[in-house]
Amino acid sequence: MNNPYGQPLLPGSSSERLPTLTMLSVARREFRRYLLPLATIFAAIALLFLAWGLVNPSTYKSSAMVLVQDNTPIAPLMQGRTTAPNEVARAVISREVLFGSRVMADVLKAGGWLKSNPSPLRKQELINSIINSTDIAVTDRAQTRSTDPKLSLVKITYSDSDPKRAYAVTKRFSEALIEQVLDSRARASRSAYQFIDAQVDNYQRAFSEADRKLREYRSANPDAMPGVDTDVSARIAELRRAADNAAMDLADVGAQERQVIGQLSRESQLNTISRSTRTNVQLATLQAEQDRLMLSYTAQHPDVVRVRNQIRELQSNPSANSGGAAVLPGDTGSMNPVYQQLRAQLAEVRRQGAASASRLATAQALLREELERSRRIIGDEGTVTALTRVHDINKEMFDDLLKRRENARVSMSLDADGRSLGFQILEPASIPLQSTGLRLMHFAVAGLLLAIVIPLVMLSMLVKHDPRVRTPLQIERDAGLPVLGVIPLHLTYDQTAQHAKRMKIGSILFALVPLIYGVVFVLKMTDVL
Repeated sequence: MNNPYGQPLLPGSSSERLPTLTMLSVARREFRRYLLPLATIFAAIALLFLAWGLVNPSTYKSSAMVLVQDNTPIAPLMQGRTTAPNEVARAVISREVLFGSRVMADVLKAGGWLKSNPSPLRKQELINSIINSTDIAVTDRAQTRSTDPKLSLVKITYSDSDPKRAYAVTKRFSEALIEQVLDSRARASRSAYQFIDAQVDNYQRAFSEADRKLREYRSANPDAMPGVDTDVSARIAELRRAADNAAMDLADVGAQERQVIGQLSRESQLNTISRSTRTNVQLATLQAEQDRLMLSYTAQHPDVVRVRNQIRELQSNPSANSGGAAVLPGDTGSMNPVYQQLRAQLAEVRRQGAASASRLATAQALLREELERSRRIIGDEGTVTALTRVHDINKEMFDDLLKRRENARVSMSLDADGRSLGFQILEPASIPLQSTGLRLMHFAVAGLLLAIVIPLVMLSMLVKHDPRVRTPLQIERDAGLPVLGVIPLHLTYDQTAQHAKRMKIGSILFALVPLIYGVVFVLKMTDVL
C-alpha cells in the first residue's frame, strides 16, 4: 500500500514486529479468510489416508506347530534301514513336497477360492500367492544321548487378509504335513523293500551259480577241497620227520652191526672142556642142591639121601681126582654161547637195519608224492581262490540282503500302519483376533494428525512471512506515527454471500471428515468392510 507520509514499507516480517496475542488474532482472521482452502486440505489429507487404510487391508497370521517324533520302542527294529527316519521327515517337510499340486488343490478348496470357479491361470496365481504367504520352519532337537528320541519341530505360518481363511489354510497345511510324512514314509519303505527284494533274487542267482562252479571244480580236483593244503603241509612235515628218523635209525643200526661183527670176529665158535672139569662142575652143582634141600628137609629125606649118594659116586670115581688143564683124549667140544648170542644179536641188528631202510625208502617215496601234490595245489590255488572269493562275496551279500529285506519288511509294515513316527500338534491353528502390521486405525490416526498439522503449518507460515501491515499497533510501534483511525472493511452483498458460502462449505468439510471416520469404523466393527 502507498505511504501517505512518503515513508517506505516497514522492513522485516510481520511476526518480528507483532506480539503473540496480536499474532493469534491475526491468525484467527486469516483462518476465517482461508477457511475453505484449509478445510479442503484437511479433508483431502484425512480422506486420502482413510482410503489408503481401506485399500491396504490388514494382514492376519495363523500358525500351527507340529512335533514329529521317532517312536523309541520300534527303534531297534529299524537297525540297517537304508534311510534314517529323521532324514525322511526332513525330506518330506520341504516346500517342494508340501506345496505339491494335490496339497495345493486341497488348500484352495479349504480357503474357499474354488467357489468362484477360477481359471487355471488364476489358480496358478492363487497358488503362487499362497506359497509366498506361507512360511515353514523345521527345528531339530539335539540328542544328548543315543537312546533319546529324534524330534523335529515344524512350525507353519500363513498370512491372509481374512482371519478365517488364514485359519482354514493353516489347519489344512498342518493336516497335509502329517499326511505327506506318513505317505512319503510308506512309499519310501515300499520302494526300499521292492529294491532289496529284487537285489536278493539277483544275488541268490549269483550265489547259486558261484556255488555250482566251485562244487564242480572241487569234484574234478579233489585237492581243491578246503583245508587240503594245510593237510598236505602237515603230511609233508610228518614224512620229513619220518624220513629223518628212519635215516638216523639206519645209521644207528649200521654202527651196531659193525660193532657186533667186530665182537663176533674175536669170539671162537666152539668151547673145549675136560672131563675133570665137568666132574667138578657136577659136584659143585650137587653140593649146591644138597645145601638147598637141607634148608627144607632133614638128612633122612629121600631127596637128600639121593643127592648124597650121587656125590659119593662122583667122589669115588678115580678119574674125577685127576687134575690139570690139559686136554685128555676123552675131552669133548661144545658151541660157544657168547658166539651164538653175538650171531643172534647180529641177525637182529641186520633185521632192524633192513626195516629202517625200508621205512626210509617208503617215507622218501611218499614225500616225493606229497611234494608233487603240493605243487599241483599251488598251481590250482589261483583258480580256487578266485572261485572261493566270488562264492564268499555273493554269500555274504546274499545273507546281508536277507537281513535287510526282513528289516525292510518290518519297516514297511510299521510305515503302512503309521506307527514308525509319532505326531503331536503342540499348537493347533487358530483364528487370529488381531491383524499384524499397520491397521486401519493407524492410517486413520496418521491421516487426522497430518490433516490438522499441515493446515496449521501453512497458516503459521502465511502469518509469519507475509510483509503486509495487518494492525495499527504495527504502524505506531515501528514507524513512530500516530494512527488517527481505522476504516473497517466493507463487503458488498455479493462478496458477503460468497464469503458466507465459503464458510459454510469449509465448515461442512471440517464436520464431514469425523463423520466419515465414524461411519467407516462402525462398518469395520460390524464386518461390513
